[in-house]
Amino acid sequence: MTAKTGKAGRLTVLVTGASSGIGRAAALEFARRGHQVFGAARREDALAGLTARTPNIRAVSMDVTDTDSVRRAWAKIEASTGGAGVDVLVNNAGFALAGPVEIIADADVQRQFATNVFGLLTMTRTVLPAMRARGSGRVINISSLVGRVTFGGMGVYGATKYAVEALSDALRQEVAGFGIKVVIIEPGFVATSLGTSADARAADREIPEEYAAQVAGGQRYLAAQIASGIAPEKVAAAIVDAATRPSPRARYVVPGRARALIALLGTLPSGLADRAKRRALAGA
Repeated sequence: MTAKTGKAGRLTVLVTGASSGIGRAAALEFARRGHQVFGAARREDALAGLTARTPNIRAVSMDVTDTDSVRRAWAKIEASTGGAGVDVLVNNAGFALAGPVEIIADADVQRQFATNVFGLLTMTRTVLPAMRARGSGRVINISSLVGRVTFGGMGVYGATKYAVEALSDALRQEVAGFGIKVVIIEPGFVATSLGTSADARAADREIPEEYAAQVAGGQRYLAAQIASGIAPEKVAAAIVDAATRPSPRARYVVPGRARALIALLGTLPSGLADRAKRRALAGA
């Protein structure tokens, strides 16, 4: 039974970045509802606690930035599924770099795009042939509110999510005739370690004096928002709904109340929107 048939069947799902946060919560929620899950992460040992929770989750060692790693992992998944592949791909692997555009090192910017954009592209291109052959499937891409609304200090991370939005919108049109649906999940601030991971900390460096106050305010703002953020389980519930609903929406904003913020900041004149954002960061 495939994603095309909706809630009635048992799905085979691949979740990237499944070792923590939203990915872990999504893998557990799919498994709790009786679906078969391949939970992928760079280090398989990081998935040990996840697979111990339920026999419905199988660990897969995969680095989405390494094409050979993806190819090896996909070969194992295909062998395990008799060549059928998966019904649902959840492109969740990612991390967030914060800081003014001028001061983030080239290597950090490249790593950010390699994970959040090119890794997503590699995974999507890998699973699509089997979905096309079957005539059904679902690709769920984890974006962010900053993929729709740009804040100072999050330009590089936001750029990757804007790219995810554009790729998803185009892909949704391209594969609609094959029975494949593409869905974007746009979480607000989530109580996870996304901004404090080793990848994110790699961007730490000496801050020029001119940016010091701006960076300090941004750090306080992010810390406060993450501390009061929604639980990853709420995002996971939206992901599973998007995967199992016969006719999913193109976008799910989580929490739903954040839609008002997107609409407001998207319709205000740029000058007013910029001032509102700067005040929010400065007042943190």
